[in-house]
Amino acid sequence: MKLVLQSLILGVLIGSNVLAQRVISTEQDERRLWLAVGVGPGLLKAGSAYSTKPLFLTKAGLGWQIFASPYYIVNERINMGLKLGGIFRPKFEDAESNSIIQPKFTSYGLFFTDIFLTPAYRSWGAPSKTRFYIGLSAGASYFGKLEAKDLVTQQVYSLRRHGKEVFFTAAPKIGIVIGEIKLEIEHIITTPFNPDFTSFTISTGIPLGVSRYY
Repeated sequence: MKLVLQSLILGVLIGSNVLAQRVISTEQDERRLWLAVGVGPGLLKAGSAYSTKPLFLTKAGLGWQIFASPYYIVNERINMGLKLGGIFRPKFEDAESNSIIQPKFTSYGLFFTDIFLTPAYRSWGAPSKTRFYIGLSAGASYFGKLEAKDLVTQQVYSLRRHGKEVFFTAAPKIGIVIGEIKLEIEHIITTPFNPDFTSFTISTGIPLGVSRYY
């Protein structure tokens, strides 16, 4: 009976400790290494990389972006990390090759920095539940061979954009963090491949490493 009672007490203590750890908020977690996972829709931007007329390709469908981003919290204002993911690009009419470029999944690896415009804590010490930020990513995207259909002959063929398969990529972004959720608008520029991709994503963070609690 004594052994059963001791086991029961030990189980309650362990269970209470696990429960206490689960309800610790992000702001109170001292871990600096995190993993963000996210997904979201996007639209292809028309014309050359910096053209604004028309703003988006009207005949192209909706694209999707998925990613996982390990990042390090440098301080309460700055996060730095590596974004790994890809874009499901819809087919679109390409003026440069006079053809229809078929749907393609393109992968990327981007180093990024996020800078928060609002502090992690309010003036009276309470954690901020809503924070705005801006950021910039830079790296490379892999396109490989593209499948195209000639608008005149209707012939299907493969092509490499500008004779390349890997392209430099830059992506400015703005976003807002609400509690545990991050909402972000990102414009991904892949030169000299066009069109660009403007996306809206939703993501959340997963802490990595051994935690220490207050």
